[in-house]
Amino acid sequence: MANPKPELRALALTAASAYRTKTVTVPEWSNATVTLREPSGEAWLRFREYIDEKPENEEEAKLTVSQQFLRNKRADVILFVDVLGDEHGHRVFGEEDRGIVEEIYGPVHARLLRQAIELGISQDDAEKK
Repeated sequence: MANPKPELRALALTAASAYRTKTVTVPEWSNATVTLREPSGEAWLRFREYIDEKPENEEEAKLTVSQQFLRNKRADVILFVDVLGDEHGHRVFGEEDRGIVEEIYGPVHARLLRQAIELGISQDDAEKK
């Protein structure tokens, strides 16, 4: 088997080219330019583990509307810290920032996360939109 072209190998092994990305301007953040990246497999795993956590007793199993909202917001933050990059594509937050992001997480963050998640849909699904 022939060795692949060095430039193809380099591209395939570059972390930045392992994900679809999208550059957007955020008017609510003084027109800041950010890079959104589709969520990583690790972030989806942490998201699923958090959502699938089961309470220890049956009484805790039934969440109030408020508890459901907070659970869903925390789950979104798990993904959000994974997908937001600066204008150069460098991650803005680390896992240690989840608590502070959760405190201020709002509709702007949710819209950005939705756009990042949409980057992960299949090409066939993207063409249908």
